[in-house]
Amino acid sequence: MELRQLRYFVEVARLNSYSLASKTLFITQSTISQQIRKLEEELGVELLTRDTRHVVLSDYGEQFYPCALQVLEDARAGKDRIRDVVNLNVGTLSVGSTYAFSLLLKQSVLDFYREYPHIKLNIIITSKEELRQKLLDRELDLALTYKSPLGEDRIESHLLFQSRLCLIGRKGTLKGVGNEVSVQDLARFPLALPSKGLQARDTLESILYAEDVNLDIRLEINSVRSLLDLVSNSPLMTMLSEESIHDFPGLEAVPIVHPDGRMDGCYHFLKGTYHKMSARKFVEILMQRNLSNRNLRIL
Repeated sequence: MELRQLRYFVEVARLNSYSLASKTLFITQSTISQQIRKLEEELGVELLTRDTRHVVLSDYGEQFYPCALQVLEDARAGKDRIRDVVNLNVGTLSVGSTYAFSLLLKQSVLDFYREYPHIKLNIIITSKEELRQKLLDRELDLALTYKSPLGEDRIESHLLFQSRLCLIGRKGTLKGVGNEVSVQDLARFPLALPSKGLQARDTLESILYAEDVNLDIRLEINSVRSLLDLVSNSPLMTMLSEESIHDFPGLEAVPIVHPDGRMDGCYHFLKGTYHKMSARKFVEILMQRNLSNRNLRIL
């Protein structure tokens, strides 16, 4: 059964005439007659009855006609939906992120919404482990995290920006530290740290693994925003990436000198899967926004 056969059948039934259907479809009568006959042979019944002057639906044809109409309508609707997807007029995009990317994510979401207002966005801000699992479970189309913790064969990672683990404190509290701080010097500061399992803490643990340093840890918090709020209003310091403090103008950051202190920001896809057009467009906007932000900082 082919769509063209259904289309010929519906047009003949609507007009009660092969000759009129031939004119409206711009196809010869013999072609229409042949294709409808093939359809009837496949169904094993006669759909149209013919006399010398008229063509009318048989009992079978009357039952089949609304079904044929619906199939043709569904096919048209399907083509329209595909066209909408191509033009990004319909669809859903699920993006996950850790807190450190929240400013860049917010800016990119606003840019994306202005350009593609008909795409429904699902945004999830959570830990790297939850994002990893959601990506593997195909609950996310795209994830934004630092690179190292997500590295595995099933996930492909693409560099978005380079960053480092930093010592972060209220403006003025890092006077005299210089442009960088050594791992040994970290022992001098009262610290409020992100809880174990958060990406900055994992990076810190990898730095300290082979170092003989006893940190002065006063508290640990599993919320990065709460941690930064606390540091903004106390002499305590913390260790996060520089990207984490862009919503906190009262804080400053000094990079920690260590080869394992890199925190490269990346976007991640599930390897070997189809990447939605909306996801690819979101990445383009993400990269443009990130470049724009960095150019502004340089200026």
